[in-house]
Amino acid sequence: MKKKPADKPYSQPLRCAIYARTATVKIPSENNSISHQVARCKRFARGRGWTVKRDCIFADSGHSGLTVNSALKDLMRSAMIKPKPFEVLLCTSSDRIARDTSLVIRIRKILKKYGVEIWFAEHTEELVCDLRRWRKGCGT
Repeated sequence: MKKKPADKPYSQPLRCAIYARTATVKIPSENNSISHQVARCKRFARGRGWTVKRDCIFADSGHSGLTVNSALKDLMRSAMIKPKPFEVLLCTSSDRIARDTSLVIRIRKILKKYGVEIWFAEHTEELVCDLRRWRKGCGT
């Protein structure tokens, strides 16, 4: 009897969710507008052959980055659904998730528990290197 070849873990393009946040409902600077953040993340995903479904774009406009806002809560609930609608959360930078680094870390741990990685469209290489150095220093 022939064995069926094992499926490659990511033989299909990774599915991404996008989270964008701006603290002001007034006209934000061009670089921080929701539309700019979403476009930047879409370009990042496209450049890696990843997909972004329209219903996996979450945005909070006019909300502080000091708490977990409503669209971010919705995104986190979506990550718990089976089958999972996405494997990667894209943001332009960590401060779009939250201004408090410890909150970003807690959110990352929760998403990781459900098999979702966070990627940042800006400064990704530097962040990956920093994370590797931090893990080595912390022994994790």
